[in-house]
Amino acid sequence: MPSRSALLPARFALAPLVLALAVTGCIDSSSDNDRSDRAAERRNSPDQACDNPGNSQAPQCELPDPVLVSCADGSPREGGRSYSVSLNSASGETIAFQVLEPTGGIDCDAGHPLVLQGHGFGGSRSTDGFENYRDAGFAVISIDQRGFGESTGTVRVMDPEFEGQDLVQILDWAEANLDYLQFRDEADLPEALNPNLVAGAIGGSYGGGFQFLLHGLDPKRRLDALVPDMTWNDLRYSLNPGGVIKTGWDLILVGFGESGSTGKGNGGLDPILRESLAQGASLNRFPEAGLDFVYYHSPAYRCAGASLTVSEDADLVSYQINPPAYDVPPTPFNDVDVLLTQGMKDTLFNFNEAWRNFSCLSAQTNGDVRLLTHQTGHILPVEVPDEAQPGTYVDPAAGLLEIPGFQGAAGKFHCGSISIADATLNWLEHHLLGKPLPNYFEGTESNVCLSLGDDQSVMVPMDEFPAPASENDVLTGRYAVERAFASDQPVASGYEAVATVTQPPLALMLGKVGEEGAVLGGIPTMKLTVSDLAGKSVCDNTLDPFAPGCDPIVFVGLGKRAEGESRWDLIDDQVMPVRGLKNEAVIQLVGVAESLAPSDELALLVSGYHLQYPASWSRDALVPFVNVSGTVQLPLLEGTLSSTP
Repeated sequence: MPSRSALLPARFALAPLVLALAVTGCIDSSSDNDRSDRAAERRNSPDQACDNPGNSQAPQCELPDPVLVSCADGSPREGGRSYSVSLNSASGETIAFQVLEPTGGIDCDAGHPLVLQGHGFGGSRSTDGFENYRDAGFAVISIDQRGFGESTGTVRVMDPEFEGQDLVQILDWAEANLDYLQFRDEADLPEALNPNLVAGAIGGSYGGGFQFLLHGLDPKRRLDALVPDMTWNDLRYSLNPGGVIKTGWDLILVGFGESGSTGKGNGGLDPILRESLAQGASLNRFPEAGLDFVYYHSPAYRCAGASLTVSEDADLVSYQINPPAYDVPPTPFNDVDVLLTQGMKDTLFNFNEAWRNFSCLSAQTNGDVRLLTHQTGHILPVEVPDEAQPGTYVDPAAGLLEIPGFQGAAGKFHCGSISIADATLNWLEHHLLGKPLPNYFEGTESNVCLSLGDDQSVMVPMDEFPAPASENDVLTGRYAVERAFASDQPVASGYEAVATVTQPPLALMLGKVGEEGAVLGGIPTMKLTVSDLAGKSVCDNTLDPFAPGCDPIVFVGLGKRAEGESRWDLIDDQVMPVRGLKNEAVIQLVGVAESLAPSDELALLVSGYHLQYPASWSRDALVPFVNVSGTVQLPLLEGTLSSTP
């Protein structure tokens, strides 16, 4: 899928004791001169030009004409070229990637940091571009992830046993073949890992997911700075929030994944994923084994630090085809400098996922971790360049597409006056090249930059950011404002809701904004009771929460409207499904950031059907209508909100 508009890229001098030779498979303890000699040998033996450390299979490479640039005596050093490389992976498939050399000549004294870039889900590597990065002195490797582009195999969505091993091999190849890369000693690394490659990564959505996977998996700890944009924390939450399948996005992802993974030996989505989706569609819920599979592929797995316990008789019949091994323990992330960026309008990987990644990395690492938001998301259908060239990037999706009830059009790829594209490049220049951060970063070391709209933003202190302490806590603190609500008419659920899909949601008033206006920013929560018309709010069948009479589904979100208007707008297009009867259950809503005008009215919007979940309505005919009541805790950063409209 396209990045930015769809899905789903530092350390100096090489540790000689771990540099592997592909031809012999031996450990090499050679010097820089020896590496230059090997580069000369590769020029004379093109069939051995691409090493594949740690893999006994013979690598395959497509070399540029005439030869690779190199720091070996007599080698060309002008740089600026782009060429493809393919390796045999440890799983027997092909890994394809593009090497884009620095421009302006190769500096063999200082060396060049490496930047890895990953595409969105269904996409493929870039074979040109990245001029701003290459002009700044970076070498760039753009990757065809497993199953996409010219990389073969099935798509397993960042499996540590498959995509993860492929990514480690790419770094191994770069160390062994690009002798102009930069290395440095790192004080926090053991002696055996120093000198260490200076490397960073960029990419959005799927191109953000690979960064967390590689950083957590690489035994040589080579990634120093990451900039993941609009990526996931927990795919169980991304695709199945509240136990309700996000069928709108799931269908889109299947379409992009299958269409982008055909031909050239690609196998499309892995059978495990296909079966999980098929079972989910037929049962109206994901199988537990499928949820375990995607959890293992999520940063949340490392953040939680809890190993998976998977039954040997898991109900996915296709597990015999490349079954998941769950061999990688959930060890914490190593220190790394991370600039997390997130679209407030993103309805696939919403703000809550960025906040959870931010909280995890801030707690687990001693790195520089910051969070900036912007006004775009996984806005369909326009594709934009994955590298989002700094200084020239304008989101072409802005204002072009709006699907009422599903998503609005994108806004600027900025947090107020901060260009996210510029910030991405400048972050890597700072942490990999040692350049100072521009002045516009001032304050972001202690505040989250929340985008309120095009050219509008607010800085919110990290240490008191309005978000619940855990999944089971309601929002508290100085920004939390609580309002009660109760439905004055039943809410249709299931088939009744589908039959009235054109009807507006029920609006439960929460208050009116004061004369000075207001700003909402953070993650709201609620304590919610969902009962049937007889007043029952607890399921009688404690063993089966999906039993008949127990399984209504409603969708809730914050809405606003100007005084005197009749139409309610869902704030940032964010909605949360709620499944089952509830008795004062704590529900975490999706994070929002919104500037409210004086006298704007705020409400909780409730319906039994939503276009983001087009095939996920309740099938429980015994609960055709429900009543809802409770309290909502709002993150009010500025202004006042009356208790009654």
